Amino acid sequence: MILLTFALRLFILCTLFTIVTSQCDDNGVIYASGDKWIRNNHFLVTCRNGKIQTLKCVTDSGHLLDVGSKTFVEQGYEYTCSREVNESLNTNSCPTFADFSDDIFKDRFAICCISRRFKGCVDVNGDIIKSGYFIIGNRSLKYCRIQPNQLQARIEPKGCFNGTINDDINDESLHIKKYAVWREGDIEYRCGDDGVHIQRCFPPELKNKPVWAGSAWIQDDGQVKTCGKIH
Repeated sequence: MILLTFALRLFILCTLFTIVTSQCDDNGVIYASGDKWIRNNHFLVTCRNGKIQTLKCVTDSGHLLDVGSKTFVEQGYEYTCSREVNESLNTNSCPTFADFSDDIFKDRFAICCISRRFKGCVDVNGDIIKSGYFIIGNRSLKYCRIQPNQLQARIEPKGCFNGTINDDINDESLHIKKYAVWREGDIEYRCGDDGVHIQRCFPPELKNKPVWAGSAWIQDDGQVKTCGKIH
């Protein structure tokens, strides 16, 4: 009887230990293995064997992106969903018999695994630009410069692009210098570090009184209005 009681207690202790070690602690909130929740407003995660793993990324409007999916643009904002890459990325990790599908990427640089050289830069659509101007999120304009030996590369900031997908990206009349401010209709824009953003609004219902981006107001008819997108 004593041996049976001891064995039962040992079994209970082992079971409790397994449960505790398989749980996840996310800022003081305990989740059981298999639980799913939204973390930091932008990640659908789950608890697996005591570790928090990302399943999908979530945009501001709630759109789910698969991990490793192509760049996604929503209301002028660029989203990418990818796993963190080890900082010590090494071209020697490329397969011996590599092909074009084995390209590796880091910080918008594309590296060819066949030549072990820089191949180009990745734009907002996920396309590889070998050299020249390209756009990332919020119409932020960059220039991809690959050195002749292809062992060195640089992405240079070039302000913003005030054009459409049908316009020529090399048309310098559509290039806007960084920190420039301009107005189109009732909206005032600014070219900042992260591309084009709404800076102020001049709503007719407020008699064109300037309102800073991030502001909201309720009209006399009950409609709720906002200026810009709050992040």
